[in-house]
Amino acid sequence: MSATKSILNYLSKGNQMTTRAARTMFKIKNVADAVYVLRNEGHVIYTNRVTLSDGRQAFAYRMGQPSRAYTQSMKTRDVSRARQTLYRDAMSA
Repeated sequence: MSATKSILNYLSKGNQMTTRAARTMFKIKNVADAVYVLRNEGHVIYTNRVTLSDGRQAFAYRMGQPSRAYTQSMKTRDVSRARQTLYRDAMSA
């Protein structure tokens, strides 16, 4: 099974993962690229900034239900705005 499909299976079970954890678990160097591919396949994967136990901040990925803003943007075919809703929590820090 490819690393991208493994990430999809992991996230679809309700798990959240940081970039570092994904690199370790799935032996993948570019996690963001794998998430990009999954998003292009239609999966709703959110990027959030989280604080780790040692106080450092990292990006974490999780699957979720599409937000109202995401759904409305996709209905009007405004893909760039829809993608922004997936990154909102990560970019506001």
